[in-house]
Amino acid sequence: MKENKPIIPDEIISPDCDIDRAHKNIPIETIIEYRSKGLSYMEIAKLTGCSRQNVQQRPETVEYSKEDLGHFKKHRGDVFAFLQSKLLNSIDSDAIKGMQPYQRIIGASIMYDKERLEQGKSTGNINILEVSATIEELQRQAENLRKSL
Repeated sequence: MKENKPIIPDEIISPDCDIDRAHKNIPIETIIEYRSKGLSYMEIAKLTGCSRQNVQQRPETVEYSKEDLGHFKKHRGDVFAFLQSKLLNSIDSDAIKGMQPYQRIIGASIMYDKERLEQGKSTGNINILEVSATIEELQRQAENLRKSL
């Protein structure tokens, strides 16, 4: 008996989709993507090669909630700031002493970078000679264009 493959437009099918192989743990992001494009659980099941029941239960297994995700995205900065505060406040002298030297160095380096970012200072190096050369080249190109008009 010939297998019926779903008739779904190519732009909806992701390149990593294998509809001929059955699997149980479909990446949750695949289900979310297909659902956001309006596909039914049955259509997703056909695309992913597993049962409709599996596709429907998968978001439940990871406790996915579209509403919760929306709230998180809206307040992501506050969530991260809160967790950062909790993490940093949980570090005491004993915790620092218990860290390996390389962990202390990496931690201090990351904190230095983040401090500079917060203060509006540079977080990367720019070769001013390259920037100047690029500006001069752009000015020459602009002048040539003006002359050609």
